[in-house]
Amino acid sequence: MNTFIENRYYEVVYENKCYQFLEFIRLDTICEKTYVTLKNVLTGEFFTFDEGKIMKIRKKLTH
Repeated sequence: MNTFIENRYYEVVYENKCYQFLEFIRLDTICEKTYVTLKNVLTGEFFTFDEGKIMKIRKKLTH
């Protein structure tokens, strides 16, 4: 998923929940599934999403 390569903040809709102000951390592939790890820059929380369950990705501000 090359969408996350750029140095930006993201908004992700995952399982009908919206996550905002996310910064890309890394991509992992385990047993042919890809997981995306992002960090909320406001709260410091880390989130790992199954790439196949991400419903929407929107690029936000560049940092």
